[in-house]
Amino acid sequence: MKSIWVLLLGLAVSLVSMTSSQTTDQSVPFTSAGIAGLPGHDICELQGEFPKQFGVYLDDKKDHAIDYRERDGVIALFLLEKSLPPKYCGIVDATLDLTTLRKGEETPLFKCHVNSEGRTRWGQVVGLGDNQRGHKRFLSPRLAWRVNARDKRFDEIKSEPVSCDASGYIVGDGWY
Repeated sequence: MKSIWVLLLGLAVSLVSMTSSQTTDQSVPFTSAGIAGLPGHDICELQGEFPKQFGVYLDDKKDHAIDYRERDGVIALFLLEKSLPPKYCGIVDATLDLTTLRKGEETPLFKCHVNSEGRTRWGQVVGLGDNQRGHKRFLSPRLAWRVNARDKRFDEIKSEPVSCDASGYIVGDGWY
């Protein structure tokens, strides 16, 4: 009888060990290398908590979203599929690591549009600019990208003027 208990205990320890190692293996560090390897994976595989986080749905069906996360000097945007409450996890289609692109106090801007095309839904065009810590509402971002959900990428906008509204975003849980 004792040998059965020992065998069962050994089996239980093995299962717990395998489960914990699988959980650790799925965890992705929030670094430039980790961010680059996320397409095709769930965003909730990122390690740690994100005190600076925000999301914008690109369509009424909530099929696609832009997710912004920042921590420890690393800042990135993610194009997600099916990011739904309560955790807002979703499969990463594309990443945009802003860590080395950012200068000074620049922040991501989600209420942007290409001037010649008029206003678009939030998140369709994103920018990177300095609103002088909230003192500047309207600005031209230093860098801007069109979010291409169909081809799963961020397309840089180079030769067209872009305008952004940097007024407040956060309402409720930080998702629109």
